[in-house]
Order: sequence, then C-alpha cells, then structure tokens
Amino acid sequence: MSDQVGDEAYRHAEPFGGVAVNIQHLASAIDAPLVVIDRSLQIVFVGPVAEELFGRAADELIGTPLRSLLAGCFVRHGSPVIAAVERCMATGEIQSATTTLQTLRGPSRARLTMVPSPSDGQATGAILFFNIIDGGEMARYEDPKERLPWEAPETIEVDDLHAALDRELPHVVEVLDLDFAIAQLFYSGGCFVMIYHGIEPGGARELLESTGPDGIPLDQAVMEAGTIISDIDSCDIHPLPGDITSFAAFSLRERPRSRGCIVFGRRGEAPSVRQYSRILQVLCSQINISLRNHALNMERKRRNTQLHGLYEASKAVSRSLDLNEVLHTIIDVAMSLVDAENCFLFEVDHEQGKLRILTMKTRYAFDPTIELDIGEGLVGMVAFTGKGILAPRADLDPWTKGLMNPPDTPSSMIVVPLVFNDQVLGVMSLEKTPGVPFDHSQYELIETFSVQAAMAINNAQMFGDLKRTASTLQMFNVLLTHDVANFNSPIHSYLEMLLREPTLDERQLRYVRSALVQSDNISEMIADVRQMLAMRSNEKGWSLESTDLVKVIGEAIGDISSNAVYEDIEMMFQPSVERALVLGNSFLKGLFYNILSNACKYGNGRPVSIGLEGCDEGGAWWKVFVEDRGRGIPDERKARLFKRFDQLSTSHAAEGHGIGLSVVAELVRRYGGQVWAEDRVPGDHTQGARFTVLLPRYEPSDLLEV
Repeated sequence: MSDQVGDEAYRHAEPFGGVAVNIQHLASAIDAPLVVIDRSLQIVFVGPVAEELFGRAADELIGTPLRSLLAGCFVRHGSPVIAAVERCMATGEIQSATTTLQTLRGPSRARLTMVPSPSDGQATGAILFFNIIDGGEMARYEDPKERLPWEAPETIEVDDLHAALDRELPHVVEVLDLDFAIAQLFYSGGCFVMIYHGIEPGGARELLESTGPDGIPLDQAVMEAGTIISDIDSCDIHPLPGDITSFAAFSLRERPRSRGCIVFGRRGEAPSVRQYSRILQVLCSQINISLRNHALNMERKRRNTQLHGLYEASKAVSRSLDLNEVLHTIIDVAMSLVDAENCFLFEVDHEQGKLRILTMKTRYAFDPTIELDIGEGLVGMVAFTGKGILAPRADLDPWTKGLMNPPDTPSSMIVVPLVFNDQVLGVMSLEKTPGVPFDHSQYELIETFSVQAAMAINNAQMFGDLKRTASTLQMFNVLLTHDVANFNSPIHSYLEMLLREPTLDERQLRYVRSALVQSDNISEMIADVRQMLAMRSNEKGWSLESTDLVKVIGEAIGDISSNAVYEDIEMMFQPSVERALVLGNSFLKGLFYNILSNACKYGNGRPVSIGLEGCDEGGAWWKVFVEDRGRGIPDERKARLFKRFDQLSTSHAAEGHGIGLSVVAELVRRYGGQVWAEDRVPGDHTQGARFTVLLPRYEPSDLLEV
C-alpha cells in the first residue's frame, strides 16, 4: 500500500494544494487513516478514516502539530516518529516508524508510513499512513479483555489467590501474545510469594530488582508509582534488562497485610506491551479487588474468632462465684486468647499504695509475696494511671525494672487495669518471650476481656462478703431464736406466777405486769423472726389448702386470751357467716395473732372488736377487721406501718409497729390479699385504729396449689 501512496503522490508535480485534492481521492480509494503535514509538522489534511480513529473532526485537527496525535513521551521533539518524518522530508524517501497514538479508544500502538509530498522538486510536507498494530480496520480495535476473564470472589483465600494467579497468568500471556508475566506479593513479617510464567526465576528476579533513573528497584518503584510502562521508545523511563524490549508493571495493594506488583513483558522485535496497558490495568484492578476481599475476609474471620473467644471467656468467668476459681479462670482464658506464656494478677491496695500478687501462672521461679509500689514498673504505672500499656520490648521500657523478665530474655508485655465502677481493683500482666511480640489487636482483645474479668472479680468479692454476712446473720439468728428464747422462757413463767401472788399491792402488780408485757414482746419478736425465716426457707415449696377463717380467727383469739398479759381484755368476735373458706396454711393463724396482739397492746386495755363479712368490691373477698380503742395511728405513719422492719427507723421499731406488721404484710401478699390501717372513727385517729384484711374467697373449683 505504501507503493500506491508513493505512486499517487509523485504523479503530480504541482504545488502542495494540488496534491491535496488527489490525496482526498486516495484516502477514499484505499479507506485508510491518512494525515498530511507541512514542513513545519503542522497538520493540513485529515482523512475521514483518520477522523474516526482519533475521534476528532478534521477542522479540529488541521493546524495543530503532529505531536497532538501522539501519546506519552512521544510528544516530545526527537522521538522516533518525529525523526523519521524529518528524515523523509530531507531525503525524499519513504520512511516508517512505530509509535503510540492517542486514539478514541486510548493509547494505541501504530506503524506509520511517511511519503514525501514534493513541490518544485523539493518536499514541502509528508503524507502519513497509520497502520494500527494487530489490525488496520476500525472493527479490529475491539477490546480483547472479554477473552481475559478474572473472577474476584468476595471470600477468596490467599492460597486460592495464588492458584488463580498461577492459572490466569498463562492465559493472559497467551491471549495478548505476550512473552512473560511475573506476580509478586509481599506479606507482613517480611515473607513474599513470586509467581511467574514464560521467564526463569533468575530473570524475573533480575527484572524486579533492576533500578530506574532514581536508583529504586522496579518492584518498589511500581508500588509507589502505581504503573510503570517501559519499552525501547519510552525515553529511558526504566532500563530493560537482558533481551526484554517492553514491559508494563502495575502495583497490587491490599494494605496493611500484603502488597506487591505484577509485570507483563515482551522480548525481541515484538511490538510493545504498551498497547495493552488499559486492558492490563483493568485486570490488575480486579486482582486488587480480590486482595481487598481476602483482607476483609481474614479480618472478618479474626473478629469472629475474637468474639467467640470473648463469648467463651464470658461464660468461663461467670460459671463460679468462688474468688480463687474465678482468678484461675481469668488467667487461663487471658493466656489462651493471646498465646501468652506468663500471666500475673495483682490486687491494688490504695490505702497503702501497694500492689500484691493475687495469683499467677508462669514457667519461671517467682516470689509470690513480692510487693510493688503504685507507680513502680509497668504494672505500677498502669495501677497509677488506670490506662493499659502494650510494650513490644518490655526490657527496653524505661519504667520496667525487670520484675517480670528473666535475665537476658527480651519480652513483649500487655498490662491492663482491672477497673470496675471507676475503681482500679487490680492489674493483669501478660508476657510473651521470645518470638513475635503482641500486636495491637491482641492488646484490644485483652483490654476488652479485662472489663469482664474486673466484673467477675467484683462479683466474686461481693459474693464472698455476702457469704460472710449470711454466716454472721445465721449466728445471730441462732442466738436470738434459740438462746435468747431459752433465757426469756423462765423469766416469763416466773413473772406470770408473781402476777398471781395475792400479797402484792397495786403498785407492785403494775410493775410485774409491765415486765411481763416486755417479756411477751420478746417472745413475739422471736416468733416473728422464726416465721419470717420459715417463709423464706419455704418460698419454693409454698403450698395452700382450703382453710376456714372463722375457725382460724377463733383459735388466734383463744391464744391471745390465754396470755396472762391480755387475759383481762375483752375480745368481741362477731362474724356475719358461719364459714368463710380461703386458701391458707399454718401461717394464717399467726397473721391474725399479730394483728390481735397489736390491738391489745395499744388498745389501753379496752375491748377489741373483730368482724368478718363478705365483700364484692373489685372481686369476691372475705373482709376481716380488727378495731381497738387506743391512742390510734397518725396519718403520716399509716403509709409506713407495714414496711419491712429493716426499712423503718429505730424509733418506729421501738414502738412495736415493726417486724410483726411486716410479717402480716408479707403473708397477706402471698395469700393474694390486701391489708391496710385506718381510723376507727373516720377523721379522728385518737379514737383508735382499725386494721382491715381482704383475702380471696375460695370455691371448690379453685386450684389447691399456687
């Protein structure tokens, strides 16, 4: 075809303008990308196929320099195509050169044929014919990346990635007619993997280690630059070792765990790899997606492992409330979470400013009685500041004093405070020696676990305190309900005998009666405590059965009347029915005994009235009321009357309205009823008090167990 162009051009000896007309016919005849330039290398004609190739109209290109059609460093004066054009016009001979054009589809490798355009025997310009390498028709510019499939799975494993690269690199080399490909991946810890095809390991290493103009090896330079493309026409961007004539290098990034590069190249006279740079860039982007997916997948697995470890750790430290068992569990779990070799748990004595070892697990001989000052060493500093420390080399830390380290053995340490409710309870120290030090993710794991550990220690300590308190209360309960009761029983008997002594005058009898009342108060208090403890101990086995209120109240009145203190007080029981069934048990009589004794005690010796009737307000109830004619209960005290004894002040307790009525309230609640106190005469509490109890009626169809 170059001969046809030459024949057509040299057939005319007219000025250049005349030639241009024939060039139009020529461009139409051969359907080729043609451009004509003048002696100053300015474009003066653009054929229709060339317009399609460059994606620009002829009017837009005419008047622009030839360099505007070139890509990359080829735009500079002195590049091979510029030199060939100048040589063509100087010698009058047809020339050719290979270059890269900036086409509609991006940089494209092309072979240029240059024919001089003469006028008066001298070349006044040149006709340029563009032959795109691997095809001269526009249909042959199709993107071959459809033949380069690359799967970027979301959960690719690193070994799968190696296998994929090993499988895909030969395919890429074959499809693009390349000579070789090299992939190199770096990982944390300094290790790397190199995969190669079409090149020996030594040649691959030589290319990757070859240095550019700045003295930086290719494998490092491309990770900084992102892309490096070099060939024999690339203006010395990067040297080409051996027989390599072109290569395209791209960075592979998956920070921070791995990164690397991939290089594609050709040897000998083969066209440059540059023409496939866009396709290869897309391929490398897909590989980068695989790397990032791998990193995300590994991070997800790591986090899942950590969460599972923390879940198991939480279960482990919550299995027991025994302090020693909890401490040993904390040490075992913490060491397993980060593969530590030694672990120490310290308690903090804030009053004395000291740290003492609670427990430890170590392979070295160590004095467990040693004490540290707060602020001394890594452990002391953590206790002082309340902030954890990650020490990759504890032996180089200025705060450590060698406490945790055997001689001449560098160690990595994690030291975290055990904080609960803004209070530093202790310090946990983990040590690994020698080898790979603890990393920040392991520190974060232990820091999170320390919250659970501190909570478990606090709970175990509180449980220990409760056990000791319960033991003390149990001792006091035995003293009260057994020993004091035994002491009070003969006193009460002697006072009853003395009350019947006929030789005593009225004043002496009053003294004896007062002493007998106090002795009776002691007996009632002991009975109330026993009843409360019995209710608590039988809470799970609390059972009810059909009980007649008329009978139970009558028995309670009989017990009150047999008491020497209350035998002279008149009891008036006037039930409106002969039988009133409720669900009750043996504690029901004690409930009414408490209310009756309270009415007798504070009724000034006057008659006590007891009533029983049905009530249908808000349900089916039996209503029992007990009225006295004593000094009454002020309104401000009525709301506190049935509160538990430990919630009342000592002054209220001393008045007697304490544990007995709190037992009443608890029993009524368990029976599903209600109890309250009011004035016997509404609006005038000084006329006496009225206690009312509502209990649900029992019908034969009701359940016997609740």
